[in-house]
Amino acid sequence: MSKLVDTRTRWLPRDSVEREMVLRELSAIVSSHHFKSSKRYPALLRYVVEKTLDGHSEELKERTLGVEVFERSPDYDTSADPVVRFTAGEIRKRIAQFYHENGRQPELQIDLPPGSYVPEFKPAPLFVVDTDAHSVQPAAPEPKPAVSTVAEKHSGLSFKSYSAWAAALLLAITALGAYAIQKYSASSITDRVWRPLLRSPGSTLIVLGNGLHDTSTPADPARELRTVELHGAYNRVSVCDAVAVSRLAAVLGQHSKIYEVKESSLVSLQDLRQRSVILIGAYNNPWTMRLMEPLQFHFVGHGHGVDIVDTANPANREWTVDYSQPHSSAYYDYAVVARYTDPTTHGSILIIAGVGAYGTQAASEAVSTPSDLKNLLAKAPSGWEDKNLEMVIRTVIVNGEASPASLVALTTW
Repeated sequence: MSKLVDTRTRWLPRDSVEREMVLRELSAIVSSHHFKSSKRYPALLRYVVEKTLDGHSEELKERTLGVEVFERSPDYDTSADPVVRFTAGEIRKRIAQFYHENGRQPELQIDLPPGSYVPEFKPAPLFVVDTDAHSVQPAAPEPKPAVSTVAEKHSGLSFKSYSAWAAALLLAITALGAYAIQKYSASSITDRVWRPLLRSPGSTLIVLGNGLHDTSTPADPARELRTVELHGAYNRVSVCDAVAVSRLAAVLGQHSKIYEVKESSLVSLQDLRQRSVILIGAYNNPWTMRLMEPLQFHFVGHGHGVDIVDTANPANREWTVDYSQPHSSAYYDYAVVARYTDPTTHGSILIIAGVGAYGTQAASEAVSTPSDLKNLLAKAPSGWEDKNLEMVIRTVIVNGEASPASLVALTTW
């Protein structure tokens, strides 16, 4: 027995066959390489999907998820410990990557909409559930009506079939328009931030910090050791910086922009001139420290580490990480994102630089994720797209991972 299901409205499984279809897709997602390397992401996704299938979606609130999935105490502070929000954000990105890379047309897709912990199940727009064969098949197209009049022979459509065709076309155009608007609004903010670099002639140079640029004298070996620990360095290259390179290179690749990557110690001033440049890292990248010095927000080294300084408010020294403290004690990290035309190099510069490695990682994620950029630039002044732009962001470190960035300060000129 088969039944036709119209899935243009919100869809929930109505029997065991459809429920099994959802669970098969859930299993495919959590067993993919995007999820299987983590315990938290599959745990949360399984929980919200199964609760929704059981008819308890109203229970999917942040505090409840923190207690039930992550074993937090019932009175824990969700603002200080955003583990649920951070994990949900990662799940959304990983689901998108899963479907983008999968290369197959699934019988159903699972999504976790932004701003909600209730998953959505999205079967093909119109499908047939074969309850006898326990499978899902595309709906067979309706047979075309026979041509019976001279007018129909010339038009190829009867009035009745023309009306149905027009209605279907209008529905398709409406759906396509809504999809295009959604995609454009999501992607255009990335394009507007990256526009000066993407329009620059020639290739983009990505400069990766590979040393521990010591701004203090005399050198403190104990401090240097803690700095290595904080940056997660291997052969003096931060793992977080390497992740940042991959994210930023992906944006360039999506826009067919040629790029090359060099370690900061191998770059000369001539290499930076009259081209677009991305500088990754602060304390471990001397070019970042040098070129940022004239900006309102820049880095200053001191005896225990490095601060982000605001020249408009020099007394503020909140944006700092103490390198003399153990890595695990670093609860917040800060970073600067700057996009501007540099008077020294006469080229477009994008700086992604954290006080610590987590700050750099969070900043790279922010500038490569449309939803994050939209949040960060929500209060930017009108016309920021055509101005130089500099932001200070903050990330909360949760279980050794950087949470999505929040805006601390912003300036344009």
